[in-house]
Amino acid sequence: MVNRAFLCAFLTLLLAACSAAESPFFGGPTASPPALPAATSTTAPATQTALPPTPSPAPTASPAPTPTPFAACSPLLGIPPRDLAGMVYNPYDPPPLGSDDPHHGVDLAQVQDGIALSGLPVQAVLPGRLMLAVSGRFPYGNALLIETPLEALPAAWLEALDLPAVPATPEKRTALTCPTPAAPASYDFEQRSLYLLYAHLLEPPALTPGEALECGQVIAAIGESGNALNPHLHLEVRVGPAGAQFDSMAHYDSSATPEEMAAYCQWRVSGAFLTIDPLRLFAESQP
Repeated sequence: MVNRAFLCAFLTLLLAACSAAESPFFGGPTASPPALPAATSTTAPATQTALPPTPSPAPTASPAPTPTPFAACSPLLGIPPRDLAGMVYNPYDPPPLGSDDPHHGVDLAQVQDGIALSGLPVQAVLPGRLMLAVSGRFPYGNALLIETPLEALPAAWLEALDLPAVPATPEKRTALTCPTPAAPASYDFEQRSLYLLYAHLLEPPALTPGEALECGQVIAAIGESGNALNPHLHLEVRVGPAGAQFDSMAHYDSSATPEEMAAYCQWRVSGAFLTIDPLRLFAESQP
């Protein structure tokens, strides 16, 4: 018969072992802690006030672009207008109205080691239209005459030039034969233009009268044709009636026709076309 005390001790040990088997130290399941109740806020949520929309900044007007000042182009390729004065070897020396002497324009030469060189490209100083192309006629030799209407040029630039007014009757001409033209010149005295003559060019002109030319366009090259002792560009600038076109121009040569001599006289001494110093065109231009 089993001892009752021994049986009670055995059951006590068995229950202790089962409790130990449920312990985490023996790999048994771990009881999850009880879930805490969700926190309940006792503070009432703040009421959000809608803000007015931020106004967009007013658009800023872009500044108007500054207009580029008008500038005459250099008559010589690669030579800035500010350097032209240093290339003058025969300056402008205006004659009395009606006289053909001493010097109606300015002579520009490219000099190296004391020798004037030919071949430097010549450019149109202003935009305009070709009115005369002369091939090998004395005294201008190979030459081009370009017209630019005053109305096509900025008024402020023209005002700075201080162009001469319409002339009075020229003084008595001396030492110059001037035949009467076969027909009166059809000039427009209601409008005025600037005329630029480029003379003593290297080659006969490849351009045709009536062609439109741009400022800075290469039109020829420095030469010594006509009455030139060395290579240079003879540049004349005159203001006169619009639309003046000549078929040819020559003088002081036995081969000059009466029509050529009459055209030369109209251009040089009639008083219809008044000279200005060519360098003034560049003094009023950008450096």
